[in-house]
Amino acid sequence: MAERIRALDWAAHPFGPPETWPEPLRVMVDMALASSFPTAIYWGPELRLLYNDAWAHIPEDRHPWALGRPGAEVWSDIWDVVGLQMEQVRATGRGVATFDQLLMMVRNGVPRETWWNYSLTPIRDGEGRVLGILNQGSETTRAVVAEREQRAEVERLRDYFQQAPGAVALLDGPEHVFTIANPAYLELVGRDDVIGRRVADVLPEVIDQGFVGLLDQVYRNGEPYRALGQSVLLRRHGDAEPERRVVDFVFQPIKNSIGSTTGIFVAVGDVTERALTQEALRVSEERLQLALNTSIGIGTWEWNIETGRITGDRRFAKLFGIEPERVAAGGGFESVLTYIHADDRAMVLAEVQQALSGGTPLMVEFRVVRGDGDVRWLLTQGNCIFDDRGRPIRFPGVSFDITNRKRAEEAAQEAADELRGITEAQSFLHGLAERQRALETPDAIMQMTAQELGMKLGLARVGFYRVAGEVIHLGPCWTSGSLPPLTGQWTLNAVAPLIERYRQGRTITFSDSSAEYPQTELSRISPSAIGVPLLRGGQWVATFYANADGPRAWQAEEIAFIETVVETTWDSVERADAVLALRESEAKFRAITNSIDHMVWAADAAGFVDYYNDRWYEYTGVPLGSTDGQAWAQVLHPDDQARAAAVWDHCIRTGDLYRIEYRMRHHSGAYRWALGRAQPLRDESDRIVRWFGTSTDIQDIVDAREVLARSREELEAAVRERTERLMAAEAQLRQAQKMEAVGQLTGGIAHDFNNMLAVVIGALDLLERRVAQGRSDIERYLVAARDGATRAAALTQRLLAFSRQQPLAPTALDVNDMLSGMIELLIRTLGEGVVIETQLAYQLAPVVADRNQLENVVLNLAVNGRDAMPEGGTLTIETRQVTLDGAGAESHDVAPGDYVELLIADTGIGMPGPVAARAFDPFFTTKGLGKGTGLGLSQVFGFVRQSGGQVTIESEEGVGTRVRVLLPARPEAVPAPVDAREVRELPRGCPEEIVLVVEDEERVRSFSVEALRDLGYGVLFARDGIEALRLIERGQPVSLLFSDVVMPEMSGRELAGRVRKRRPELKVLLTSGYAPDEPSGDTDEDILPKPFDVAALAVAIRAALDG
Repeated sequence: MAERIRALDWAAHPFGPPETWPEPLRVMVDMALASSFPTAIYWGPELRLLYNDAWAHIPEDRHPWALGRPGAEVWSDIWDVVGLQMEQVRATGRGVATFDQLLMMVRNGVPRETWWNYSLTPIRDGEGRVLGILNQGSETTRAVVAEREQRAEVERLRDYFQQAPGAVALLDGPEHVFTIANPAYLELVGRDDVIGRRVADVLPEVIDQGFVGLLDQVYRNGEPYRALGQSVLLRRHGDAEPERRVVDFVFQPIKNSIGSTTGIFVAVGDVTERALTQEALRVSEERLQLALNTSIGIGTWEWNIETGRITGDRRFAKLFGIEPERVAAGGGFESVLTYIHADDRAMVLAEVQQALSGGTPLMVEFRVVRGDGDVRWLLTQGNCIFDDRGRPIRFPGVSFDITNRKRAEEAAQEAADELRGITEAQSFLHGLAERQRALETPDAIMQMTAQELGMKLGLARVGFYRVAGEVIHLGPCWTSGSLPPLTGQWTLNAVAPLIERYRQGRTITFSDSSAEYPQTELSRISPSAIGVPLLRGGQWVATFYANADGPRAWQAEEIAFIETVVETTWDSVERADAVLALRESEAKFRAITNSIDHMVWAADAAGFVDYYNDRWYEYTGVPLGSTDGQAWAQVLHPDDQARAAAVWDHCIRTGDLYRIEYRMRHHSGAYRWALGRAQPLRDESDRIVRWFGTSTDIQDIVDAREVLARSREELEAAVRERTERLMAAEAQLRQAQKMEAVGQLTGGIAHDFNNMLAVVIGALDLLERRVAQGRSDIERYLVAARDGATRAAALTQRLLAFSRQQPLAPTALDVNDMLSGMIELLIRTLGEGVVIETQLAYQLAPVVADRNQLENVVLNLAVNGRDAMPEGGTLTIETRQVTLDGAGAESHDVAPGDYVELLIADTGIGMPGPVAARAFDPFFTTKGLGKGTGLGLSQVFGFVRQSGGQVTIESEEGVGTRVRVLLPARPEAVPAPVDAREVRELPRGCPEEIVLVVEDEERVRSFSVEALRDLGYGVLFARDGIEALRLIERGQPVSLLFSDVVMPEMSGRELAGRVRKRRPELKVLLTSGYAPDEPSGDTDEDILPKPFDVAALAVAIRAALDG
């Protein structure tokens, strides 16, 4: 094919010369030509054909004409099939594989059926586009036709086998798989589902019998195997015991054309009946011979009627217990009659007379009494022989010993009688249970049972009694009339001898109470009795009793029967008790629900309402049952239906309590407000099983709301005023405590503050002198003055933060950094008598807390430690990171996880245990009058708990106190840099951005105005809030309101609130060095702390405008 492809004139072909063919086509052609597997390539829009030598025979007479031609032209006869498949490949880009595909291919001018296995694979370019199709395959016509013929042959064999009278089967392969099994074979093995399964799987019971091994042998050596009269055990009826069958069979190997065994033909003849008959005949013959050869069981005799003498063999003599010699010599008929049982003689004589007179065969069964007194049953048979004139001349016969058979018959009769008794008992129990189910009360069940049982067993009295404490309550009782009924109550002493056995659950019987329990209450009450105790939860609660009117020997069958009846009856009694209790409960429930003013309803776990009390129907006026299920919404106002349904669905899904107000249609037609409430009922596994709810008319309440609205506003105002006074008093009390601590700080801080002021004043004084002298070396004095002022501002901020007069908020912070920044303040505060030691962890995760409050905690605890060391000592501040597991977390009352621990310990005087236990109580203090408010540690406790942590205290008198603060570690939080003041290039503005500066302090106002103008902003200013409002109300354009917080007449926050009402879009930035009022709930203005420099002002203004 390579030569043909090279020789073809491709210049005029749509493909063009081969050297211009696309790379994918050249690669696929090379691969096809090098392959020995039939391969073709369909290329281009027309799917033109290229193929290799192995494929050339497929088109037959169309080769080599087909080379380069469109597939639709080459395969016009089958293109309706393969063309569609190729279009599918090109459209989807997915290959197609088909097996034994029928193609009506024209060969030698005639359409013929051909079958093929082939695949169609897309050929793509570098961009994934399908350019052609690779086709590989082969013809399977011969295999398909052969398989068809084989199936036809198999079907013919199967038809033949189905009609065959014997059991036949065909097994395939070395695993002996059933391919054919006719009805006779299926009947023999007792299976239906065998086709396609192995013999070992279908008939596992024949494996150990060697039949599968025989099949393996036949398959292996190719030699047939035959057997006659072979026993086989087959499990023909499911799980029943295997059944023995006798079969003749042949295993005939089936071989293919080359002589290899491919299967086995099995033919089986079931000869079980024949074998059984033969076996029975053999056994019968053996038994007959054995019987005749023994001297026991059968004897022959002959009666000579003319002489009247009877003779017999030795066996006959043994049957009657007569000496053999006497029988051999013969004796009169009357002498034989003396051995026949007196009760049977008349019957024997009558049968003999009938045989003589009527000529009928004699067959009679009777008893003989031997000389030793042994009684045996005999079956005697004989035929009278008559002469020509019809006279009886002799009477030969045989006698069989049938004693064993008679005894077996008697035993069988006894068994039948016993079975009939059991059947009657079962029938009685079944009928009794049916009649008990028809009764509704326990007393009715017990009364009916007592009567029927007493009548069936012929008893004199039957009844029940219940036991309650030390009292017996006699219940239903039936009597035949021979004994009086038992009624009323007894004490337990009446049955004192029986109590312990009753409590153990043991049935009691006595045949004669006067003999067994003389001089007792029992002997007076019951002549004889059966007592069956009834237990509930292991406790004796009742007894069933049955009495005879005199002594009676109770049979085991009677006792067992009565126990069974009692067990069945007690089940019915408990069922009736439960039903009555349920009815009483339901009746009480309905009585309760119908006696209240609420509309009561209930629903199943899915929310389907299935119960309403009478009040519901009286209120709504709807027909009974019309609002069941989800139809309850129809009585609601249309505007409330969707909301009520949504709330109800939410509660059904989540188990939340149902509570909603909606308007219901009253029976008058008016809509009235109602309150709907419901809660779920849960089982032991906390699964909701029902809902119980109410709907209550609250129209009067709703009306009262409107009436009370105005007075409520007045009341709320009074409450609000009172609350504000209480809160102010509490704030003053807290502030007093905080200021107490500030007072303790004053000594050290005043020293520092004076030093800072000295630096500022000294630098300014020198600066003034240098300027007056005209000197320019003033930079170091400017730096010194700025540094002193900055340190003073920082100290002021710390004081304001501690006194809580500066707004606070939780942020991510590094505890170690915070503590490092407080050391200088602590040294000044605690004084020279206290040595501060720090042991800070090397690496510590951040926490999220209010920095100012946490600093206050440290300062509070440090001051407390100092006060506990009047003679001086050591204050240790330590940090570390700890992990609390489940037990540790539970002991600290926190969630498990990682925590940062802050430990502050002193070497002071310590506290007794009871005092330490109350250390966190509000207003509790150990300090003298006027030296403490008792709020310090309670504030520490409140802050730490609100921050998700815990604080504990350990103290020992004479040793010191250790306070541990645990705060949740937040590794994901990033603390802000400690000093972010440096800004290399200040952010600037433009004149169109107008800032309104509101400041009552002239110098601060002038500084702010001039700084903002230097930064490029347009600036307006006002001396107070009232002047600022006038500017804005006149329509003055303003981009940002920059106002001080603390001003006379109107605060900065009040000004911001009023401006926002007029111009909600206006940006606001507040500034304050002291902010006594907290922000209102509807504002969120940023605050620039005072004092501030130009850099801080530039950053804050820019951020406010861009925010």
